[in-house]
Amino acid sequence: MDKVVVEVKDFNFRYRQTKRKALKNINFTVKEGSFFCIIGSNGSGKSTLCNALVGLIPHYFVGKVSGDVIIDGVSAAESSIAGLSAKIGLVFQNPFNQLSYTAGSVAEELAYGLGNRGMSREEMIKKVEYVAKLMRIEHIIHKNPLELSGGQVQRVAFGSTFIMEPRILVLDECTTQLDPLGSEEIFDIVKELNQKGITVIMVDHDMERVARCADQIMVLDQGEVVAIDTPQNIFGNPEIAAHKIGIPDFATICRVLKEKGYTDKEIEVREEETIELVKEAMAG
Repeated sequence: MDKVVVEVKDFNFRYRQTKRKALKNINFTVKEGSFFCIIGSNGSGKSTLCNALVGLIPHYFVGKVSGDVIIDGVSAAESSIAGLSAKIGLVFQNPFNQLSYTAGSVAEELAYGLGNRGMSREEMIKKVEYVAKLMRIEHIIHKNPLELSGGQVQRVAFGSTFIMEPRILVLDECTTQLDPLGSEEIFDIVKELNQKGITVIMVDHDMERVARCADQIMVLDQGEVVAIDTPQNIFGNPEIAAHKIGIPDFATICRVLKEKGYTDKEIEVREEETIELVKEAMAG
């Protein structure tokens, strides 16, 4: 039986001095080693949920909370942010919020969290070298973080989270500062980590990427869960578009082929399978 590493039970949150709940009766689980994606329009509660998963709610953001978030058997409300960081790490949507602003170099920025854990200098150096190579930032390792471009800061932010070796990675639109090539490089790394057993919870607006990566997708709308299912079932449901999310081109092509009677096969949402389906339809 697959181990559940994230369990959210009847979770509600309302920010101080607001009347509307940012999250309403959220319930879902994430299994160890899975790739779980969260999608929804702007203001649907995605970033708020990410903050709740890593303990920033209720320990940093103040508001009215009910329900529970359980990370690897530990309640986030009863733990500390530092304690949770050994289990789960968040890469922020805005990478500039992730810098410590106390480090004089990228190497020091990467090592910042390790120093707080009391790790030896020798072990820190090894980990910094490994993560710098993984994130392809070896050439800027001695630069001041304040001198970096947005894309470079994004890579450093991701590296500073991954270097803590959490078993669960939460990615809140973590490639907003990167060009398309850099974005794909980061997601190649994410997929590789997932294949090695790291649980990934990803918020993203690129529906093709979501369809390609996800085992399960959760759709949020105005703070509520409207669907949790496989990519095929989510993007194969024409009613999902009503929640202001995009539909991958591959799924749209398959739906049109099916509606026109060119195929009776189920809708595909991944590029390779869709191409084969189109070839079969043309040959028929």
